[in-house]
Amino acid sequence: MRLSAPVTIIVGLAVTAALAQSPKPAPPPTAAAVQEPAIATYAGQVITASQLEAVAASRLLRARNEEYKIKSDVASDLAFDRLKADAAAKLGVTLPELYRLNVTEKAGEPAKDEVDELLKRYRAQLPPDEAQAREEVVKYLKAQLIRDLEQAWRRDLLAGAGFRLLIEPPRAAVAVGAGDPSRGPAGAPITIIEFSDFQCPYCGRIQPTLQRLRLKYGDRLRVAFKQLPLAMHQHARFAAEAALCAGQQGKFWEMHDWMFANQTKIAPDAVKAAAVELKLEPAEFGKCLDAKAMAGRVDEDMKAAEGLGITGTPAFLVNGRLIEGAQPFEAFEEVIEDELARQPVPAATK
Repeated sequence: MRLSAPVTIIVGLAVTAALAQSPKPAPPPTAAAVQEPAIATYAGQVITASQLEAVAASRLLRARNEEYKIKSDVASDLAFDRLKADAAAKLGVTLPELYRLNVTEKAGEPAKDEVDELLKRYRAQLPPDEAQAREEVVKYLKAQLIRDLEQAWRRDLLAGAGFRLLIEPPRAAVAVGAGDPSRGPAGAPITIIEFSDFQCPYCGRIQPTLQRLRLKYGDRLRVAFKQLPLAMHQHARFAAEAALCAGQQGKFWEMHDWMFANQTKIAPDAVKAAAVELKLEPAEFGKCLDAKAMAGRVDEDMKAAEGLGITGTPAFLVNGRLIEGAQPFEAFEEVIEDELARQPVPAATK
């Protein structure tokens, strides 16, 4: 039933008058007054989800990272399968035929030089019969080439369709402190925090990858260093403190680079000799080491790693996203490109 305008006005006035005569309703409760559901109780008290999260979030990072990876892989698999089906229907071919056109047909035969080089390198692990050994090497190289072509086809299809994963990745909230050595501008859109051990061979192996990332991303990337000396390495703790002592004289990165280039030489006497080569003031450097002036800083970094559940090196946080181990350049590149794509496009300047 539609009310005419006069009737509507009369009803509105009546309602207003009634509200004015009745008690005013209580204001809605504030956010602080809203009680969360309890996830545990003890002695008449409760532990809420937010209280648990405040303590356990970092320790849950690895598990949440694994969940995110599974979801990411499944989502891209679904998109890839659908895109293949669409492409096959458009061309009027079967999926096996589409695979042959995009992968098998392009594989070809491995180069003779490549076969010969692998035969020579792994001869002791191959069958003694030369023809059989060559056949195994050719089979291995063809399988590797097919895997590379499959991955390239997948990347091209997904990129061409504008595939983007919209779920938010898990992140750890770890700040770069004023005393943390870093390369790159503080306002860079991408920050990599490296937890590292100067005597860890994998930490040394990853350094060229980090250099390559700095060259590619320039001022868009900041790399910060946190100490995680492992007990298994005899001089790792000393090296961590020595690098920070060098940092007191503005030479952290010079000492950092020397240590990773000379991992087998790291020992107190060699590091002190290197300090002289690096133009550090020896007496000041020695005083810092003897007083263990940087021990507290190293302890803070180790505690931060422990809170994240990081027990091995190297480990990285890329804008808070965990990458463990000496991963290839492409693993970092994938996360960095995703982070850049997630950031808002800056407004055009007038």
